[in-house]
Amino acid sequence: MKKIAFYILTGFAISTLLYSCARKGMPTGGPLDHTAPKVTLTKPQNYSTNFKGGKIEIFFDEFVQLKDISSNFTISPPLKKKPLVKLKGRSIYVKLEEKLRENTTYTLDFGNGIADNNEGNPLGEYQFVFSTGNQLDSLSIKGKLDNSFNQLPVEKAMVMAYLNTNDSVPFTVIPSYVAKTDSAGYFQLNNLSSGDYKLFAIVDGNRDFLYNGPGEMIGFSNDIITPKMHTYEQLDSINADSVVVRQMMETEPSNIYLRMFDEENPLQYLTTYKRDRREQIYFDFNSKRTDSLKIDFIDVDENPNWFLLEKNRTNDTLSYWITDSTIYQRDTLLAKLEYLKTDSLGKLVSFIDTVKLNYKAPKKAKASRNKKKQAKIKIPTYGFKLNASSSQDLNKDVIIDFNEPLAEINKDSIHLYQLQDTILIPVDYKIEQDSAAILRYHVKIDWKAETQYKVEFDSTAFRNIYGLYSDKYNGKITTREEEYYGKILLNVSNVKKPLIVQLLKNNKSEGIVQAKRIYSDQTVIFDYLAPDTYIIKLIVDENDNGKWDTGNYKEGLQPEMVHYFRKEIKVRSYFDVEDRIYIPENGPEINFNQHLIELEQKRQKKLEKALLKDAEKNKKKTRTKNNN
Repeated sequence: MKKIAFYILTGFAISTLLYSCARKGMPTGGPLDHTAPKVTLTKPQNYSTNFKGGKIEIFFDEFVQLKDISSNFTISPPLKKKPLVKLKGRSIYVKLEEKLRENTTYTLDFGNGIADNNEGNPLGEYQFVFSTGNQLDSLSIKGKLDNSFNQLPVEKAMVMAYLNTNDSVPFTVIPSYVAKTDSAGYFQLNNLSSGDYKLFAIVDGNRDFLYNGPGEMIGFSNDIITPKMHTYEQLDSINADSVVVRQMMETEPSNIYLRMFDEENPLQYLTTYKRDRREQIYFDFNSKRTDSLKIDFIDVDENPNWFLLEKNRTNDTLSYWITDSTIYQRDTLLAKLEYLKTDSLGKLVSFIDTVKLNYKAPKKAKASRNKKKQAKIKIPTYGFKLNASSSQDLNKDVIIDFNEPLAEINKDSIHLYQLQDTILIPVDYKIEQDSAAILRYHVKIDWKAETQYKVEFDSTAFRNIYGLYSDKYNGKITTREEEYYGKILLNVSNVKKPLIVQLLKNNKSEGIVQAKRIYSDQTVIFDYLAPDTYIIKLIVDENDNGKWDTGNYKEGLQPEMVHYFRKEIKVRSYFDVEDRIYIPENGPEINFNQHLIELEQKRQKKLEKALLKDAEKNKKKTRTKNNN
């Protein structure tokens, strides 16, 4: 028994000791790896010539992973069959699936598709280059690509260079060279042969290297681009007393600016027709229209004024309010439509269609047998909504939205008062129809600050085209104080074309607060501004139609130029803010070398931040260990 007890106690002591040791020596995994993987070997060598094989292998100092390689990887000149890219141990294996061109330099661009296997640190913009001839081509075209409407960079768009400079090439020919834009919209077409190039950019949704018309964004350069090698001298200091002049070489151009846009859809056709309400028929077209829709009801002798037309600004959504009761009382209307439609050759031709417009009345709810009292019959009224803020802005109208067209306004049944204590003082007003919406009306009042108003609409105030009167309405409106508002005085100079100056909210939606049209240098005043942060957007309105217009490649039209000034303008109550804007002659200044410097600075900052974070974690672990 003594031996058994001795063995038990000995085993318990050994177990305790091992557990204690295990706790103290428990591995933490070591410091996190924040360094990118390094290429140790390539077969064949990078930048090799007389390449004959169809296989490439790139070796690394650690295991790597491929991240979204299908969208990150690009080969230029492009191949019809996409190369096979896969992992093989500590290497990446690339198999080229088709025969290569003779005497051509190829660039395999992996983008950000290579990262280490543990922490996901990207190798970053790695390229493998080889030539099937005796020499490597070394010319390049560099630049930046933005969305033309909001001037934001377009990432992973395909920039394409063509040695064939015919206008039809983006529709029919695979480009000579391709590259993708980075997260800041910059691109570089490297290792180009000498020649004259036509340059395009597309968001290549189906990855066929062709522009398929509206539905894919496009950008293009109006100029033929001839890349060159530029030689310049640079002074380098060897030591404090010696300076040497070095001959440096740089490729150009490096400042190409492309603006992407969506073309307006040239196809035109009817998409929807319906009759959800007895008195209304609705038509929807796929794109904006300039022609009119002709409607002829079959077996109905309609008069020429049988409808009121409600349409949107682009004339592609049409609502016909039927005013003739002999027409809208019919549950089924057979109508012959005549409108312009795109034919198989892409031309707009007159098209005749016959449609059936049925109205199905909603089913009435069955009354419960257990109800003792019969429900009151609701008399139909003319519906409207009065949009007035509880804190009415001094520069804005009261808006009334009706649910059906208005036929008559009875001003004797409309009463607007200014309240002074208990005294009601009548107020002058105007009611005007909105120029773009027939169901919307503006009530215009010369507001006084910090004042309460009373609104009274009698039941005979408004009558619609079907003879229904509106219901009674009573409400109160209180205006803001004058001191609530701020003002921006914006001096705009170098105005050479019609200009739309927009004041935008500084948020994701960038809603338009106010807009002014100007034709010369002047100070633009934005007043009655709520305390907030704003930015400025300018539109060079080439055709002076008061709005931004997109481009059209076939017509050689670039989208109208947009200039953003994203500097925040902070407005405070009862303060004026003065600022200046100078309109640049062209787009933003492009400095590709500066972009590369900024990328490296961001990478270094990110690495330093990660190392500091790890150091703090290690200090915390050490303190915890010492406390235990």
